[in-house]
Amino acid sequence: MKEFLNHLSVLQLIDNELATLSFKNQEIPKKIEGMKLALKSVKDDLELGKHNLQELKKKYKFSELEQKAIEDKINQYSVQLYQAKTNEQYKAFLKEIEGQKLAKNKVEDQMLENLEQAELAEKKIELLTKELTEVESETQSKITDLEKDEKDIKAAIKNREVERKRSVENLNKDILIIYERIKKGKGGLAVAEVKGEKCSGCQNPIPPQIIIEIQKAERLYFCEYCGRILIYPHE
Repeated sequence: MKEFLNHLSVLQLIDNELATLSFKNQEIPKKIEGMKLALKSVKDDLELGKHNLQELKKKYKFSELEQKAIEDKINQYSVQLYQAKTNEQYKAFLKEIEGQKLAKNKVEDQMLENLEQAELAEKKIELLTKELTEVESETQSKITDLEKDEKDIKAAIKNREVERKRSVENLNKDILIIYERIKKGKGGLAVAEVKGEKCSGCQNPIPPQIIIEIQKAERLYFCEYCGRILIYPHE
């Protein structure tokens, strides 16, 4: 029985390693996807910045056309102003000219604001372009490292699976069935050690007399609280 318990202990260690390796292997694609999403976010910000800059340039171009149209109207009214035959006509043309000058000031203010916004947009694009270059390089480097880790982990899993198969072959079939049943019900941990007179699985106390019996390793002992197989650790 002592030999079977030793094999159980080894099997549990292998299963613990397999669980850890499997978890790491599952996390790698998530990490890679997260990095790609972060990279895409920077790209999207850059494209949005470029789009906004183009819109500002379009607005500025439209304002230039609007400014030219207003200036043409001012020139037209100025000519008509000096051709006015009555005082009322003179005042009317003068009023139109003043109105167009106010409109021109408003358009020019908008043009100035567009220029300022365009300048800020260009600076933002410059920063985002630099950031994108850095993030792309860093992301590719990290993805390359993660892909190498993934390859190494898969190789380690394969090796552990071979070791597990050999370990299982050394176990009594009935003991293996008990082990697998407890493992399934206890989150992967079927074998617990006696540590400080407690079960390492649930941290509940173990009576001293039972500990002595566990040390003898003449049969299987189970924790009366969590049901795990108890073994006494090797010195």
